Formats: sequence, C-alpha cells, structure tokens
Amino acid sequence: MSLLPGGVHPIIYALFDAEGQLDRQAMRRQVEVCIAQGAVGIATLGLATEVRFLSDAQQRQLVEWNVEDIAGRVPLGVTIFAQTPDEQIERVHHAAAAGADWVVLQPPASAVDETSLVAAFSRVLEASTMPAALQNMPQFIGVGLGVEAIADLAARHKRLIGVKQEVSATETAELVARLAGRAQVLSGRGGIELVDCMAAGVAGNIPAPEYADYLVTLWDHMSAGREDEARDVYRRILPIATFVLQSLEALTTYGKLLFCLRYDIAFHQRAGAMAPTAFGLKALEGHARGLGIDTSSWHAQLASVLDTQNQGSQQ
Repeated sequence: MSLLPGGVHPIIYALFDAEGQLDRQAMRRQVEVCIAQGAVGIATLGLATEVRFLSDAQQRQLVEWNVEDIAGRVPLGVTIFAQTPDEQIERVHHAAAAGADWVVLQPPASAVDETSLVAAFSRVLEASTMPAALQNMPQFIGVGLGVEAIADLAARHKRLIGVKQEVSATETAELVARLAGRAQVLSGRGGIELVDCMAAGVAGNIPAPEYADYLVTLWDHMSAGREDEARDVYRRILPIATFVLQSLEALTTYGKLLFCLRYDIAFHQRAGAMAPTAFGLKALEGHARGLGIDTSSWHAQLASVLDTQNQGSQQ
C-alpha cells in the first residue's frame, strides 16, 4: 500500500454501554455509519477514541472489531500510542496481524522534544512492517516536529507514507511543498481550515464522525473545482467545529454525543470523562440546527443524558 485514497477518513469514537464496557453493537453501527457517510477509509485508536484511557486489551479488541466490521471495504488505519518506541512496535505488529492496512504513529510519552521524537519515530519506522504516517499535533500532544524534521524522516524511511498534520493551513502548505509528493499530507482538527488545507494540497482529512458527512460534501465540491460551494459548506460547519473542538474533553463529550444523537445510539460516557451540562446541551442543539441537522427527536435523549448526569452527581 503506497497511497491512501483521497478524501475523508473518519476516526471512530470509543462507545460504551451502561456498565462502562465497550459496546460491541454500537461500535459495529459506527463503522456502518462512517461508510454510509462516504468515508474512503476509517481510522481508530486516536485521541477521539480516548486511546489513553483504554487498557491494552481494549485497544486490541477495538482493532480486531474494526477489521472484522470493515471487512476490507475501505482501508483501516490504526493510531499507535504507547509510552516507548518498543511498546509502539508491539502495537504495530498487532495491527498488522489483525489485518489493518496502515498505522499512524503518535509521539510516544517518552519523547519530550523534537530530537527525541525524531529518534523515537525512526526506531519504530525501522522496525515496522506496515505503511506508516506520523501524527503532528503539538498543541494537544505537547511535542511535535518542524517541516525539516518531517522531510528528513520521509527521505530516510520508505515506509513513511504520510503525515497527519494538525497545525495551521499555512504551516500545512509549507510541509506539502517541502515533501513534494514523497509522502501524503492529511489534515485533522475536525475539518477546521479544510478548504484552505485542500488548496494547499492535502490528500485527505481525518475527523471524528459526528459531521463527517458534511466534510465529505465539502471535499467533493472542492475536488470538483466548486470552491464557492465548498466554502458555503465550511461556513455552516465552522461554528459546531469550534464548539466541539475546544478541547479533547469537549470532543469526546459533545462531539461523541452529537454522533450518538444523529444516529440513534445510546450515549454513555467513559467513567471519569467530562460530563455534559445543561448549557452545553443547549449550545450543542443550537449549533446542530445551524448546520442543518434535524434535532426534533432529540429531546427525550437529551433529558435522559441530563438525568443520568444528575443522578451521578448525587451519588
């Protein structure tokens, strides 16, 4: 696999049942929704999947479920997070054995600056048997790579096929130009600046799935040269993207809840996760209507979410 298909590759949420266990049927339903939205690929175990709060067994289980449910219809990318490069290599081997198509390497916790991060990524890339991309998201992860460091890694490692570049569109454009096709650049950040990132030459976008269907429409417009139509879609997306991407906690609370509300999936938070508030739910509903989502059937589910949170706060 040398090239990822161009388009939207949603990264899935970890969906839990009322007992706090991963919900098998909800996870299968999420895959079907993503494919129906027009996803050209699916990714898993990213920050949206709350990977840092999942046990090793849960991480492996999700990869195996995803492979089974996708059944080869689109490529599956597995984000690889661990404390050390050696632990990441183990996870890469598991992803390959399970049947995933490519991996995204997050900075391991042991990397504290660009120099140690380059060394860590090199160690994993040398040992990897799979096509790999790097995740560069310093504002959330705390450490990242400059353009020259990424270009150097791409020149030295043939298995490096891409970079998930989650910085500004202007920085992204600089990286696209510097790589000159040696590796694909994909954007993230929930589609923020997606029109500009596409103009810069990104090969794909990796958002969470709550409004990925709108991003697919934007992608199709922009790919067909309909920039005005793409910008119209983006203007509708931006308020809700801003709301759910205030923080990782906001994304895995309000972004995940939006996904569940839209696709009639029971919403249960991970134990210890940020609880939605009455104000937050009202804001989410207003932003959803602004995007054009029908919220008329939400009231019972929203009341149930608030009731669950109120009961939890009284215990």
